[in-house]
Amino acid sequence: MPVQEILIDDLIETSQATPVHYRSLSVMAILSVVFAVLSILVVFGWIFWAIPIISIVLAIRALKQIQYASTEYAGEGFARLGIALAIGFWLSGMYIQHYIKLHSIPSGYKAITFDHLQPNPDHQGEIIPPSAFELEPNNNDPDKRIFISGHIYPGRRSIDIKEFILVPTLGHCNFCTPQIKSTEMMQVKFTGDLRVDYTTRPIKVGGKIHIDREQATNPFGGLPYQLDADYLQE
Repeated sequence: MPVQEILIDDLIETSQATPVHYRSLSVMAILSVVFAVLSILVVFGWIFWAIPIISIVLAIRALKQIQYASTEYAGEGFARLGIALAIGFWLSGMYIQHYIKLHSIPSGYKAITFDHLQPNPDHQGEIIPPSAFELEPNNNDPDKRIFISGHIYPGRRSIDIKEFILVPTLGHCNFCTPQIKSTEMMQVKFTGDLRVDYTTRPIKVGGKIHIDREQATNPFGGLPYQLDADYLQE
């Protein structure tokens, strides 16, 4: 028998002995990657949280499909990639949202700190710095508002608080600072329906600041700074 015919017969026998199986790529695995990439939209709002959840659910279903029908479906790598990307974008989006919330300043408010309200030690007899008076609303700017961060000074009420004292740090308490300077305290009174529960975490409030000139003459006795707060950011 010619050599060529022998080779052809061997190829036919080999192909019949080891048939080639083609597996379909799992559609759910591919979709999980697509939704995982779209999970980056979590940065723009909590409403997009559903996207990474959908991606993870699709990936898990794809893995189960491939496990129970491994000879028919492929795409395990895509499914695992979808899970990794969805979780990564999800956590990144949450962190970015949290960062933006902590560092965002509402429109129309001027961000200040308690340092802006302290007298200049080089100016003898100064209690309220001139820059603090400039923060008050006036005839030229009656809607002037400030935005400040601080801690709630512990009081009798712990929930549904409408009025409280704001201090710069947790160290400003009866045990750590027996005599808090009046300029290190701000009396905050919410307007409208705003309320807050006591917390040791810092909060941010915004509103119109008013300076009581009579209280300002007593650095250890009164509360010269008063804030009519119409904005709360916990």
